[in-house]
Amino acid sequence: MRNYSPKKYLFSSLSFLQILVNLFLIGCAETKISQCRKIIILTQKMAEESENYRQTEDRQKVLQVADIFEETSQQMKQLKIEDENLQEYQIGFADIYQGNADTTRQFVAALNDKDIDKARLMQQQVQQLGKKEQELGAKMKDYCQDN
Repeated sequence: MRNYSPKKYLFSSLSFLQILVNLFLIGCAETKISQCRKIIILTQKMAEESENYRQTEDRQKVLQVADIFEETSQQMKQLKIEDENLQEYQIGFADIYQGNADTTRQFVAALNDKDIDKARLMQQQVQQLGKKEQELGAKMKDYCQDN
């Protein structure tokens, strides 16, 4: 007759249950691609919004763009991103958008104050932020396409 060990049976059942739980959790976790899409959707939305106002000279509309940058920055921060590398891109875009919002407001304030030097400086900062955004987007694209 075989030795029946309740302990052995319990441990093997628990191990099997642990494996099932792990598989379930892995299956429920978002993929890298789906997390990439979340960030990409927001960046594309921001690009479209800012493009609509690119040629305007209306200061109120420029301030509306600053509000859109700030809102997008907040939305970016609120995305549920689990991938650590994508979290860095998420934070990077959020910081860039917040920087654009702040710098755009300072630019308009400088124009209102007729402070041309400060307006030029703010314009340069916006251009630098644009370059950072392009670089970050290219790095993230490479990461998201890497399987």
